[in-house]
Amino acid sequence: MSDRLRQLFSRVHSALGASGGMFAAIVLLQGLGGREPQLVMMQLLALVIAIPVHEFAHALSTVNNGDPGPKREGRLSILPWDHFDVMGAVFCVFSTIAGFGLGWGRPVRFNPGLFKNPKVDTAKVAAWGPTSNLLLAVLFALPFRLNLLSAGDEGLALFCYICIMVNISLMLFNLIPIGPLDGAKVVAAFLPDYQAHEFWKFQERWGTILLYGLVFFGRPILSLVLMGPMNVLVGLLLGR
Repeated sequence: MSDRLRQLFSRVHSALGASGGMFAAIVLLQGLGGREPQLVMMQLLALVIAIPVHEFAHALSTVNNGDPGPKREGRLSILPWDHFDVMGAVFCVFSTIAGFGLGWGRPVRFNPGLFKNPKVDTAKVAAWGPTSNLLLAVLFALPFRLNLLSAGDEGLALFCYICIMVNISLMLFNLIPIGPLDGAKVVAAFLPDYQAHEFWKFQERWGTILLYGLVFFGRPILSLVLMGPMNVLVGLLLGR
């Protein structure tokens, strides 16, 4: 890997880290000589890959656990338009141009009553979203670990690096136990029934408010909580 690319990665990593996470995906690429069109396009493409795969994983797990609804609705797909959400897409484009990417896909609907073990299977469905993004990050890290990139592949290397950061950020942010994020469903599976019920009552009342407050006003908190695990995971994936 060239020194120039290492320096660019360092700047991208520092800028991405400043965001502290993403609601579906938040990425900062500031301090890179302006909003270069190439970087904006790479970031948008990374989101277009990460978000549909995330929703596909939810859909596949839902079907495998006994609810055929996502199959009927055409959600067993990694094509972006099968998971398209108008508001999420609009936010994705404009926020990326503004300096950070904020977007989300159409949530996968499921009926826990069709699951054999509703509490545990709901957690499985939730967990597969972040897990899929971890697997994507591993996939994009392979060219680095296997030394498949030559000196002339700086553009491809930069795109792979951005995809790693986007997917790790998406995974970590979605594991925060605030509804409607996936982490809340995972945590509920480990609580006794009464506590799980009280937990969901709180999430239904305050979860969305807390989430938006965290995204728009709590980025320093997100950075404090998420950057340590992000640095460790990215380091492990890249072998450094």
